[in-house]
Amino acid sequence: MKSLSHWSIVFAVIGTLSLCCSLAFPKVSEQLMVSGFGALVIGMLCSFGAMYKNEKGKSKFLAVLAFFLLSFILVWNEPFQIVRLLTWMKN
Repeated sequence: MKSLSHWSIVFAVIGTLSLCCSLAFPKVSEQLMVSGFGALVIGMLCSFGAMYKNEKGKSKFLAVLAFFLLSFILVWNEPFQIVRLLTWMKN
């Protein structure tokens, strides 16, 4: 496993934990959700870099899978949460 694959997994885990903790702590929900979503995006970019460099292994797909799976779950359970999240990230 090369460096970009390693970093994509690290950021995917950080993003997943932040998104899960945002549900447990309602006072800091927005900050945790934005940081988790941002970490997942960074992990996805590292994963795309690993795909571009043709690194060996299948672990490079983990961050992309986590990003789309958690985005789907978030939109399915709380549809307006993603609008609030994107508005918060824009400002």
